[in-house]
Amino acid sequence: MMSSVYASDALRGQVVVITGGGRGIGSGISKVVAAAGGEVVIIYPLDDEKAHADKVISEIVDKGGRASAYRCDVGVRIECELVIKEIIKDKGRIDALINNAGICEFTSFEKITPEIWDRHIAVNLSGPFYLSQAVVADMKTRGKGAIVNVSTVSAYRGGDRQVHYIASKGGLSSLTTSLAHEIVETGIRVNAILCGGVATDINIQQRADNERKTGKPWQERPGVRSMGLPEDLGNAVVYLISDASQWVTGSLVSVDGGALIS
Repeated sequence: MMSSVYASDALRGQVVVITGGGRGIGSGISKVVAAAGGEVVIIYPLDDEKAHADKVISEIVDKGGRASAYRCDVGVRIECELVIKEIIKDKGRIDALINNAGICEFTSFEKITPEIWDRHIAVNLSGPFYLSQAVVADMKTRGKGAIVNVSTVSAYRGGDRQVHYIASKGGLSSLTTSLAHEIVETGIRVNAILCGGVATDINIQQRADNERKTGKPWQERPGVRSMGLPEDLGNAVVYLISDASQWVTGSLVSVDGGALIS
Protein backbone atom coordinates (compact mmCIF):
# COMPACT_ATOMS: atom_id res chain seq x y z
CA MET A 1 0.00 0.00 0.00
CA MET A 2 1.34 3.43 -0.94
CA SER A 3 1.61 6.22 1.58
CA SER A 4 -0.78 9.16 1.42
CA VAL A 5 0.24 11.92 -0.98
CA TYR A 6 -2.24 14.44 0.43
CA ALA A 7 -2.22 16.52 3.58
CA SER A 8 -4.38 15.10 6.36
CA ASP A 9 -6.72 18.10 6.13
CA ALA A 10 -7.20 18.19 2.33
CA LEU A 11 -10.80 17.02 2.75
CA ARG A 12 -11.42 18.25 6.27
CA GLY A 13 -15.13 18.52 6.99
CA GLN A 14 -16.26 16.73 3.84
CA VAL A 15 -18.80 13.91 3.97
CA VAL A 16 -17.88 11.54 1.14
CA VAL A 17 -20.18 8.72 0.03
CA ILE A 18 -18.42 5.83 -1.71
CA THR A 19 -20.44 3.04 -3.29
CA GLY A 20 -18.73 -0.33 -3.09
CA GLY A 21 -16.31 1.28 -0.66
CA GLY A 22 -15.63 -1.89 1.29
CA ARG A 23 -13.85 -3.94 -1.35
CA GLY A 24 -11.38 -3.71 -4.22
CA ILE A 25 -10.94 -0.26 -5.70
CA GLY A 26 -13.54 1.10 -3.31
CA SER A 27 -11.53 0.11 -0.25
CA GLY A 28 -8.51 1.99 -1.58
CA ILE A 29 -10.63 5.06 -2.29
CA SER A 30 -12.15 4.91 1.21
CA LYS A 31 -8.77 4.73 2.93
CA VAL A 32 -7.19 7.54 0.93
CA VAL A 33 -10.23 9.80 1.40
CA ALA A 34 -10.07 9.16 5.15
CA ALA A 35 -6.32 9.80 5.25
CA ALA A 36 -7.02 13.17 3.61
CA GLY A 37 -9.44 14.06 6.40
CA GLY A 38 -12.75 13.17 4.78
CA GLU A 39 -15.57 11.43 6.63
CA VAL A 40 -16.14 8.20 4.71
CA VAL A 41 -19.62 6.78 4.17
CA ILE A 42 -19.47 3.34 2.57
CA ILE A 43 -22.41 1.90 0.68
CA TYR A 44 -22.31 -1.88 0.50
CA PRO A 45 -24.73 -4.04 -1.54
CA LEU A 46 -25.57 -7.18 0.44
CA ASP A 47 -25.68 -8.26 4.07
CA ASP A 48 -22.73 -10.61 3.57
CA GLU A 49 -20.68 -7.67 2.26
CA LYS A 50 -21.02 -5.80 5.56
CA ALA A 51 -17.99 -7.58 6.98
CA HIS A 52 -15.79 -6.08 4.26
CA ALA A 53 -17.13 -2.61 4.94
CA ASP A 54 -16.65 -3.07 8.68
CA LYS A 55 -13.03 -4.10 8.13
CA VAL A 56 -12.28 -0.93 6.16
CA ILE A 57 -14.11 1.17 8.75
CA SER A 58 -12.04 -0.42 11.53
CA GLU A 59 -8.79 0.39 9.72
CA ILE A 60 -9.89 3.99 9.20
CA VAL A 61 -11.03 4.49 12.79
CA ASP A 62 -7.85 2.92 14.16
CA LYS A 63 -5.93 5.67 12.38
CA GLY A 64 -8.10 8.40 13.82
CA GLY A 65 -10.51 8.76 10.89
CA ARG A 66 -14.28 8.76 10.69
CA ALA A 67 -16.29 6.18 8.74
CA SER A 68 -19.65 4.44 8.67
CA ALA A 69 -21.59 2.16 6.34
CA TYR A 70 -25.10 1.83 4.88
CA ARG A 71 -26.64 -1.02 2.93
CA CYS A 72 -28.08 -0.34 -0.53
CA ASP A 73 -28.49 -2.29 -3.75
CA VAL A 74 -27.52 0.46 -6.18
CA GLY A 75 -29.27 -1.42 -8.95
CA VAL A 76 -32.64 -0.62 -7.37
CA ARG A 77 -33.94 2.93 -7.76
CA ILE A 78 -35.94 3.20 -4.56
CA GLU A 79 -33.03 1.92 -2.48
CA CYS A 80 -30.78 4.59 -4.00
CA GLU A 81 -33.22 7.33 -3.12
CA LEU A 82 -33.81 6.08 0.41
CA VAL A 83 -30.15 5.59 1.32
CA ILE A 84 -29.26 9.13 0.23
CA LYS A 85 -32.11 10.52 2.34
CA GLU A 86 -30.94 8.44 5.31
CA ILE A 87 -27.33 9.59 5.00
CA ILE A 88 -28.33 13.25 4.71
CA LYS A 89 -30.57 12.86 7.77
CA ASP A 90 -27.72 11.32 9.78
CA LYS A 91 -24.80 13.41 8.52
CA GLY A 92 -26.50 16.69 7.65
CA ARG A 93 -25.28 16.78 4.06
CA ILE A 94 -23.25 15.00 1.38
CA ASP A 95 -20.28 16.87 -0.05
CA ALA A 96 -19.11 14.27 -2.55
CA LEU A 97 -20.47 11.12 -4.16
CA ILE A 98 -18.15 8.50 -5.60
CA ASN A 99 -20.03 6.09 -7.89
CA ASN A 100 -17.52 3.27 -7.70
CA ALA A 101 -19.68 0.15 -7.34
CA GLY A 102 -19.73 -2.03 -10.43
CA ILE A 103 -20.08 -5.59 -11.61
CA CYS A 104 -18.48 -7.48 -14.48
CA GLU A 105 -19.56 -11.04 -15.10
CA PHE A 106 -17.31 -12.15 -17.94
CA THR A 107 -19.62 -13.60 -20.59
CA SER A 108 -19.23 -14.08 -24.33
CA PHE A 109 -21.50 -11.83 -26.39
CA GLU A 110 -23.81 -14.60 -27.66
CA LYS A 111 -24.35 -15.92 -24.13
CA ILE A 112 -25.34 -12.62 -22.53
CA THR A 113 -28.91 -13.15 -21.34
CA PRO A 114 -31.44 -10.34 -20.83
CA GLU A 115 -31.02 -10.88 -17.09
CA ILE A 116 -27.23 -10.45 -17.25
CA TRP A 117 -27.56 -7.39 -19.49
CA ASP A 118 -30.24 -5.73 -17.35
CA ARG A 119 -28.34 -6.29 -14.11
CA HIS A 120 -25.12 -4.76 -15.46
CA ILE A 121 -26.98 -1.72 -16.77
CA ALA A 122 -28.84 -1.39 -13.46
CA VAL A 123 -25.75 -1.51 -11.23
CA ASN A 124 -23.16 0.18 -13.45
CA LEU A 125 -25.27 2.90 -15.06
CA SER A 126 -28.75 3.31 -13.61
CA GLY A 127 -27.48 3.24 -10.02
CA PRO A 128 -25.07 6.14 -10.52
CA PHE A 129 -27.85 8.05 -12.30
CA TYR A 130 -30.36 7.66 -9.46
CA LEU A 131 -27.79 8.31 -6.72
CA SER A 132 -26.57 11.41 -8.53
CA GLN A 133 -30.12 12.63 -9.01
CA ALA A 134 -30.77 12.34 -5.29
CA VAL A 135 -27.45 13.92 -4.29
CA VAL A 136 -27.72 16.86 -6.69
CA ALA A 137 -31.02 17.87 -5.13
CA ASP A 138 -29.19 18.25 -1.81
CA MET A 139 -25.98 19.83 -3.15
CA LYS A 140 -27.84 22.53 -5.10
CA THR A 141 -29.03 24.09 -1.87
CA ARG A 142 -25.40 24.84 -0.97
CA GLY A 143 -24.15 25.65 -4.48
CA LYS A 144 -21.26 23.24 -4.16
CA GLY A 145 -20.50 19.54 -4.44
CA ALA A 146 -18.62 16.91 -6.41
CA ILE A 147 -19.53 13.67 -8.13
CA VAL A 148 -16.92 11.24 -9.41
CA ASN A 149 -17.91 8.26 -11.53
CA VAL A 150 -15.52 5.33 -11.86
CA SER A 151 -15.66 4.28 -15.52
CA THR A 152 -13.09 2.27 -17.48
CA VAL A 153 -10.51 2.82 -20.16
CA SER A 154 -11.95 -0.30 -21.81
CA ALA A 155 -14.94 1.79 -22.92
CA TYR A 156 -12.57 3.26 -25.51
CA ARG A 157 -10.50 0.15 -26.24
CA GLY A 158 -12.84 -2.82 -25.97
CA GLY A 159 -12.24 -6.06 -24.11
CA ASP A 160 -12.95 -9.78 -24.24
CA ARG A 161 -16.33 -11.04 -22.97
CA GLN A 162 -17.23 -7.62 -21.58
CA VAL A 163 -19.73 -6.15 -24.07
CA HIS A 164 -22.38 -5.69 -21.37
CA TYR A 165 -19.93 -4.26 -18.83
CA ILE A 166 -18.17 -1.94 -21.27
CA ALA A 167 -21.44 -0.70 -22.73
CA SER A 168 -22.67 0.23 -19.26
CA LYS A 169 -19.41 2.00 -18.43
CA GLY A 170 -19.42 3.83 -21.75
CA GLY A 171 -22.85 5.07 -20.78
CA LEU A 172 -21.46 6.16 -17.43
CA SER A 173 -18.81 8.26 -19.18
CA SER A 174 -21.51 9.92 -21.26
CA LEU A 175 -23.63 10.47 -18.16
CA THR A 176 -20.64 12.25 -16.64
CA THR A 177 -20.12 14.76 -19.43
CA SER A 178 -23.81 15.41 -20.06
CA LEU A 179 -24.64 15.89 -16.37
CA ALA A 180 -21.63 18.15 -15.87
CA HIS A 181 -22.83 20.28 -18.77
CA GLU A 182 -26.41 20.52 -17.53
CA ILE A 183 -25.66 21.46 -13.93
CA VAL A 184 -22.47 23.50 -14.38
CA GLU A 185 -24.20 26.68 -13.15
CA THR A 186 -25.12 25.03 -9.82
CA GLY A 187 -21.50 24.87 -8.68
CA ILE A 188 -21.58 21.07 -8.63
CA ARG A 189 -18.71 19.41 -10.49
CA VAL A 190 -19.01 16.02 -12.20
CA ASN A 191 -15.99 14.06 -13.42
CA ALA A 192 -15.07 10.48 -14.18
CA ILE A 193 -12.01 8.32 -13.81
CA LEU A 194 -11.20 5.95 -16.67
CA CYS A 195 -9.73 3.12 -14.69
CA GLY A 196 -7.10 0.76 -16.06
CA GLY A 197 -6.23 -2.69 -14.78
CA VAL A 198 -6.16 -2.66 -10.98
CA ALA A 199 -5.25 -5.62 -8.79
CA THR A 200 -8.82 -6.55 -7.84
CA ASP A 201 -10.65 -9.89 -7.89
CA ILE A 202 -12.18 -9.13 -11.31
CA ASN A 203 -8.90 -8.30 -13.00
CA ILE A 204 -7.00 -11.13 -11.34
CA GLN A 205 -9.67 -13.48 -12.71
CA GLN A 206 -9.36 -11.95 -16.17
CA ARG A 207 -5.62 -12.51 -16.21
CA ALA A 208 -6.01 -16.08 -15.03
CA ASP A 209 -8.61 -16.72 -17.75
CA ASN A 210 -6.28 -15.26 -20.36
CA GLU A 211 -3.41 -17.47 -19.21
CA ARG A 212 -5.62 -20.56 -19.42
CA LYS A 213 -6.82 -19.54 -22.88
CA THR A 214 -3.37 -18.84 -24.33
CA GLY A 215 -1.37 -21.32 -22.30
CA LYS A 216 1.14 -18.55 -21.66
CA PRO A 217 1.90 -16.47 -18.57
CA TRP A 218 0.63 -12.90 -18.53
CA GLN A 219 3.11 -10.59 -20.23
CA GLU A 220 3.72 -7.40 -18.31
CA ARG A 221 4.27 -4.28 -20.36
CA PRO A 222 7.66 -2.66 -19.88
CA GLY A 223 7.97 0.80 -18.37
CA VAL A 224 5.05 2.10 -16.31
CA ARG A 225 3.75 -0.24 -13.59
CA SER A 226 1.15 -2.27 -15.46
CA MET A 227 -1.17 -3.14 -12.57
CA GLY A 228 -2.63 -0.32 -10.56
CA LEU A 229 -3.36 -0.24 -6.85
CA PRO A 230 -6.74 0.73 -5.38
CA GLU A 231 -4.96 3.66 -3.75
CA ASP A 232 -4.02 5.00 -7.19
CA LEU A 233 -7.71 5.57 -7.79
CA GLY A 234 -8.11 7.00 -4.30
CA ASN A 235 -5.47 9.63 -4.99
CA ALA A 236 -7.27 10.67 -8.17
CA VAL A 237 -10.59 10.85 -6.33
CA VAL A 238 -9.19 13.11 -3.62
CA TYR A 239 -7.95 15.52 -6.27
CA LEU A 240 -11.31 15.53 -8.08
CA ILE A 241 -13.35 16.26 -4.96
CA SER A 242 -10.97 18.72 -3.32
CA ASP A 243 -10.64 22.43 -3.95
CA ALA A 244 -7.51 21.67 -5.95
CA SER A 245 -9.78 20.73 -8.87
CA GLN A 246 -12.33 23.52 -8.51
CA TRP A 247 -11.87 24.43 -12.21
CA VAL A 248 -12.35 20.83 -13.39
CA THR A 249 -15.71 19.45 -14.47
CA GLY A 250 -16.92 17.21 -17.28
CA SER A 251 -13.51 15.55 -17.51
CA LEU A 252 -12.74 11.89 -18.15
CA VAL A 253 -9.43 11.36 -16.37
CA SER A 254 -7.41 8.30 -17.35
CA VAL A 255 -5.79 6.59 -14.38
CA ASP A 256 -4.57 3.51 -16.18
CA GLY A 257 -0.79 3.17 -16.27
CA GLY A 258 -0.83 4.20 -19.91
CA ALA A 259 -3.33 1.58 -21.07
CA LEU A 260 -5.26 4.07 -23.18
CA ILE A 261 -2.17 4.85 -25.26
CA SER A 262 -0.79 1.31 -25.45
